[in-house]
Amino acid sequence: MGLFKKKEKTDKKALKEKAKTAEQASSASAPSLKNVKPATPTPAPKAAPAKLVAKAAPAKPAAKPAPAKPAAKPAEKAPAAKTAAKPAAKPAVKAAPPRVTAVPSRPFFMTTEEDIRLAFDQAIEEADRQILQSKEKASGKYEFALEVDGFHFYLWANNGQLLFDSPSFTTLLGALNGLKTFQKAVQEGNFDIRVDKYDRYRFILARKYYGENYTTKEQCAKCVESVKKFANNSKILRCNPSKEEIKAFESAKATKRTPESVDWRAVEKAEAAAQKMGKFEICAEGDQYCFYLLANNGQILYSSRYYANEKACRSGIDSFKRAAYVGNFFVDRDKFGNYRYVLKNIGSAPSFIGESYDNKPQCEKIIESVKNFIVTASIELEVKAIE
Repeated sequence: MGLFKKKEKTDKKALKEKAKTAEQASSASAPSLKNVKPATPTPAPKAAPAKLVAKAAPAKPAAKPAPAKPAAKPAEKAPAAKTAAKPAAKPAVKAAPPRVTAVPSRPFFMTTEEDIRLAFDQAIEEADRQILQSKEKASGKYEFALEVDGFHFYLWANNGQLLFDSPSFTTLLGALNGLKTFQKAVQEGNFDIRVDKYDRYRFILARKYYGENYTTKEQCAKCVESVKKFANNSKILRCNPSKEEIKAFESAKATKRTPESVDWRAVEKAEAAAQKMGKFEICAEGDQYCFYLLANNGQILYSSRYYANEKACRSGIDSFKRAAYVGNFFVDRDKFGNYRYVLKNIGSAPSFIGESYDNKPQCEKIIESVKNFIVTASIELEVKAIE
C-alpha cells in the first residue's frame, strides 16, 4: 500500500512536471503567436469597413427613385412631342409665302414711313421734270394736309389762289394717288360748269371733282383755265401735319359713333309724329339731279353733289339723313379761312361737306339746325328744271 501510494505520488509529480514543461513550451512559442495575432486583428478593421459598406449599400435606395425605368417612361413620351412639333412647323412654311408677296404691294394699313418717303420722292421728281418741260413761265404747287375727315390735297396758283380742294382720303398715300388721278382727269379735259337755283357757279370735272362756288360764270370759267394751266405744272410739297391737326383727326376718329348706337324705330316714330318744317328739295339741273336741305326760312343747310337720276338722288337723301342721325359732325376750317361742318358718312363713303361760314359759332348753329330739320323736313321734287 505504501509503495503504491509512493508511486502514485511519483506519477503525480511526473504529471505536474510534464504540465509545467508543456506550459513552458507554450510560453516559449507565445512570441511567434503574438506576431501572428496582429495579422488576424487587421482583417477585423478591414471587415468593419466592409460592414459599413454593406450598411451603406442599403442607403442606395435613395438613388432607386430615379432608376432607369421611370426615366425611360418620359423618354417614351418624347416621340409624341416630336409629332406635336411637326404641325407647328407647317404654319411656318405656310407663313413664308405672304412675306414674299407683301413686299411689292402692301395693303394701305401696312405702309411704312419709308414707303411714303419713297412715293413722295418719285412724285416730286416727276413733278419737277414736268415743270422743266412745260412752256409756262409760272408754276403752282400741290399741298397736302390732314383735316378732321382725312387727308386732302390742294392745288394753288402761283398768285396764292386756291383752285381745287380734293375730297378726303383715308391715308396719305391714297391722297397722293388721288392727285395723280386728278391730273389725268384734267388732261382729258371733261369740265362742266353748272349753276344751281341760287345762282352759284361751280365746275365739275369728270363728274366727280367739284370746284368752289363762284358768283359769276366768268369767275368760274377763269378758275377752270387756271386748273388746266397748273394741274400738271406744279411742285409737290411733302405733308407735315402739325400736332394740332393730328390731335383733331385722332379725336374725331376716337369719338366716331356707329349706326348701332341709334334707335331706328324711335327715329321712324319721331318722323311720323313730327310737324313738317323745312324740306329736302330735289332739283333737276341739266341732265343730273341734286338736293338741298333748307330751313324753314329758306336758309341752305346743305347742298349735295350731282346724281345721275332722281332715284339716285333720293338714295343720297337717305344716306345724308342716316349719317346725320348717327351724328358724326365736326367743324373744320377750309383754306380760305372759313368754317364748315364735315358730316362723316357711314362706312367708307365720302363725307358730306357743309356750306362755308365766317365764324365757328355760326357753323355750330347750322349743325344743330341740320339735326332738327332732318326729323321734320319733307322731300319735294322741284318741277322746273334749271338749264
